[in-house]
Amino acid sequence: MAWIDEHPDEFVKIYSSEDTISSHAEKMFDIVMSASDHNNRRDTLWPLAMTLILLCPDTIRLAIHAILHDNRNRKEYNYSRISKKVMFLDNIRQCSRIDALAEISAICMTDFAKAVYSFPRDPGNELQRYALSQEKEMTGLILDPTSRIYKNNKDRHRLSQLVMDKLFAIYRYDPKDFTEIAVNKAYMSSANTYITFNMARFGKEYSRRVGVKFDFKAFEDLCRIIAPKMRRQLKELLESFIPTSPSSVDRGVPFKGAIPVDKVDLIVEILRNCINNLDCALVGTKLDDKLSGAPEDVESVDEETRILDLIIEESVASKFADIAEAGAEFVELIYAPSNAWRWSKFAERNPDEEQVFWQYT
Repeated sequence: MAWIDEHPDEFVKIYSSEDTISSHAEKMFDIVMSASDHNNRRDTLWPLAMTLILLCPDTIRLAIHAILHDNRNRKEYNYSRISKKVMFLDNIRQCSRIDALAEISAICMTDFAKAVYSFPRDPGNELQRYALSQEKEMTGLILDPTSRIYKNNKDRHRLSQLVMDKLFAIYRYDPKDFTEIAVNKAYMSSANTYITFNMARFGKEYSRRVGVKFDFKAFEDLCRIIAPKMRRQLKELLESFIPTSPSSVDRGVPFKGAIPVDKVDLIVEILRNCINNLDCALVGTKLDDKLSGAPEDVESVDEETRILDLIIEESVASKFADIAEAGAEFVELIYAPSNAWRWSKFAERNPDEEQVFWQYT
């Protein structure tokens, strides 16, 4: 699946020209599905089978058409290579309602969605229509911390990867839906920690997968909404963090299901996000170069700057090395020569506050 993630253009080309890779993928799919211990190794074999299906454009199109139009029993869809794929896809979908199999079902369906959303958005594309028909159910399973996936999860790293993949698929198909999650589900005290953690690292992960730097500037308006929420959550995490206590206050003993993301990881990842996107991190503070300067904004700007100051103080002074290191890197970036222009503009707007520059240096 990594190849499809990292080379979506090459994947799309398979569907627009004859490619020998599909014949090999067909054979490998048959081998995987006929393995004697297939069901006992579903965690590894089902995602592999889904990837192989996606590399078989001719038969996957027919299989999806048969499912969407409920033509499974028609003669033209009874060929072995088509019927096997119909059975596999039906099985994957049905397993989403079984506690023990819901997570692997969601992994396979998310892999499918990520791949077919690589195509230009088209209401007539039946592969995309099939993915969209499962979207509401899959989004609930993956992003709702009360779903059966969370209740039965035994591997939080795999769950975290699944949440990232889901965010990736949503962003790829409709950035507006991605924006809604960022605004309403990511940065608040009651948020699903897996959403917060992966939203914070999304830009970095997107750049790694696609090989193109994530364009934060395209979300400038979004940053004005998110930045205050992100700072307040980071402030709350830092103030409530005690190195000698369990990192997640909502972690019970014994704990069944998905363990919330560790507070240290959350704090460090949000700080890293601030470092990778300094413009967003400073939005609404006195170092925001796009402040309107309106009198009614003064109180809000002072409060946002106070929260930023507290974040810097708490993180740099943390007894936990990873947090202190990330905090120090954040401070160094703010005072780096490359950001001297920010302080020049700050001095122009605030001639009586020159001491602020020396406060942390």
